[in-house]
Amino acid sequence: MLNSFSKNLKDDISAGIAVFLVSVPLSLGIAMASGAPPLSGLITGIIGGLIVSQLSGSTLGINGTAAGLTVIILAAIQQLGFNAFLLAVVLAGLIQIGMGILRAGVIAYYFPSSVINGMLYGIGLILFLKQIPHAVGYDRDYEGDVNFIQSDQYSSFSELSHMLNSLSPGAVLISLLSLASLLIWEFLIKDKHPLLRLLQGGLVALLVGVLANLLLANFYPAWELKNAHLVMIPVFEHPSDVLSQLYLPDFARLFDPKVYWFALTIALVASIETLLTVEAVDKLDPYKRITPTSRELIVQGIGNICAGFIGGLPMTQLIIRSSINIESGAKSRTAALVQSLLLLFTIIFIPGVFNLVPLASLASILLLAGYRLARPQVFENMYMAGKYHFIPFCATVLGLVLTDLLTGIAIGMSFALIAILIENYRGSFYLRETHIGNKTVLRLSEQVSFLNKANVQRTLKQLPPGSEVVIDATRSKFIDYDIFEIIQNFRSEAQLKGIKLTVENLRGYGTLPPPETVGAQTSASQQSLTPAEVLAILKEGNERFVNNLKSNRNLLEQVNDTRKGQFPIAIILSCIDSRTSVELIFDQGLGDVFSARVAGNVVNDDILGSMEFACKLAGSKLIVVLGHSLCGAVKGACADVELDHLTGLLQKIKPAVHAVRAEFDAKNPPEQPVLVQKVAERNVHLSVEQIRKQSPLLDGMAKAGQIDIVGAMYDVETGQVEFYADTQTAAACCQAHPAAVAPAVTNVIPIGLQALGKSAV
Repeated sequence: MLNSFSKNLKDDISAGIAVFLVSVPLSLGIAMASGAPPLSGLITGIIGGLIVSQLSGSTLGINGTAAGLTVIILAAIQQLGFNAFLLAVVLAGLIQIGMGILRAGVIAYYFPSSVINGMLYGIGLILFLKQIPHAVGYDRDYEGDVNFIQSDQYSSFSELSHMLNSLSPGAVLISLLSLASLLIWEFLIKDKHPLLRLLQGGLVALLVGVLANLLLANFYPAWELKNAHLVMIPVFEHPSDVLSQLYLPDFARLFDPKVYWFALTIALVASIETLLTVEAVDKLDPYKRITPTSRELIVQGIGNICAGFIGGLPMTQLIIRSSINIESGAKSRTAALVQSLLLLFTIIFIPGVFNLVPLASLASILLLAGYRLARPQVFENMYMAGKYHFIPFCATVLGLVLTDLLTGIAIGMSFALIAILIENYRGSFYLRETHIGNKTVLRLSEQVSFLNKANVQRTLKQLPPGSEVVIDATRSKFIDYDIFEIIQNFRSEAQLKGIKLTVENLRGYGTLPPPETVGAQTSASQQSLTPAEVLAILKEGNERFVNNLKSNRNLLEQVNDTRKGQFPIAIILSCIDSRTSVELIFDQGLGDVFSARVAGNVVNDDILGSMEFACKLAGSKLIVVLGHSLCGAVKGACADVELDHLTGLLQKIKPAVHAVRAEFDAKNPPEQPVLVQKVAERNVHLSVEQIRKQSPLLDGMAKAGQIDIVGAMYDVETGQVEFYADTQTAAACCQAHPAAVAPAVTNVIPIGLQALGKSAV
């Protein structure tokens, strides 16, 4: 912790100085525009850095009095008086603490990114527009004003024309010199030496401005800037006189309804501005740290209580000062502390020195800050993000520039809401996949609200008659009743239109319980199943696979459930082809099936031994020989390929090749694709026969009805598995004489080996 503090100290001191330089005139300007004592704005800034920033979860946020509260503060002071107004500030702080405890800070997470980016860009443009008059010496509007219509009833645009009639040559000269020195220092000199980084370009600009004005006073007095063109901190004869400017709340007005009305208004407006700024500051933070918003409301409430008790104005987190803090390289909240300590020191000991700073020189710093917030690249990036982000962004920018902060945000939020509605209508509420033929899968998202109603209806109406449709609600956690009703009505419509409809996990409407989790097979579940039931399970699993569905499984939970033993219900012999993973094809989980794989799904002694283990010792009820279309091993056998050890393997497929060729006239051999497919099918049948002939154990169990041995063919193009009915004979054979066959089969394997069946292979 100490190492981190010392490592960041030089950056934080430098950034704190930069923020301090703009905090003084901005705080004074907002206080005077609010009809409050000038010192009250500075008091808020000091509390913001000494208390609020240190308790806050916002690392780089700067707190102080905000221009967005000016109108409310002015009205409150006029109607209540300053001391009763301070009581309203204290009560507003208590309200904010209550809001934070109730987790009202989550509101911040509902501000769209487009609106936040628009706020930053709009503030940058406003800064630029508002500082141009100050840069030329037209200082009728107060520093820190962000409203389009100013207190003098001019607008941000009309002010630009009026300033032409009041140009001050001295102000123009000072602002140009300050801006030039700022740019030269920041981009050419500052990085030349590590020690130079401690000296902020803003401080250099102000020093140049002060020096230039002093030179004008001595050599060209007509151009000197005086009085209203300079920063004006109240000057006291003795530092202790500052205490006389501290005001206390009027608790005698505690039961005045107007006090509570203004307290509620201040609390709500200040909280909204703070939450907006918090989101914006987190976006600007180079380390992308996330501020806990409800905690921020509590801390802001503490700050307002402190401010109200000693004569300060209401506070919020401030976007302009925070952005300057970040751009100046701040790393931690120490920068806010430095800023507040400098404010306190200046007020008490050197107010007269700071009053030498020309507002024209300060304007150069804020012009650069405005440009950094409103870089052209930001506009370009938002345009590239698409119209649903770009339009709310532009609406927010125009709203801020042409009205005020809160109205501009409200305009931006309105456009963002419309964009969200349109995007929900036009966008996809499901994942749509088109399969072989005319099958359509509609996978519902986690939240399906009434906003999706029109889109769902339109999509279902467009489905052609005779098509196959799957509606999968497995992932859904909430389905609005309107959507549920549409799907239920579509069941009847689907029958009339000849649509094959599959609805998966539509568990009702409203907040839905999670779909039932399929667990691993247990000894009880394995023993309770018949071979026919296991076959049905595999068929159902393949149907889900073909429909792009899958059972809800917690595989990690199944790992835990199977750590002490396994109870697979089937053993499946398949090819090593990478497209024929049986767990996927049959939608099975961990511990559900044995998988034996060899090229061409041929049978050998090792495979037979594995099957005997699976069925006799481990309790599996079904053997499946699974061939597949477009089999490479079968192609090799048909083409008489010879390759080292592969030659011997392909010889095991040759009987199927000879059998198929014998069925055709030698003069009219089948085309290669037809031959390969028929050989693959015949190879499955022959493999089933081999299992029965070469393993008396398995054949006996099949005749006893304990297991079944079946063949199947997997289509790699459709995912469909076709089971061959003519290989499913064991179940029928065994039912007539189960008792006669079962004992003989049992005695084939020594009893001592049966314990191996439930252990992991």
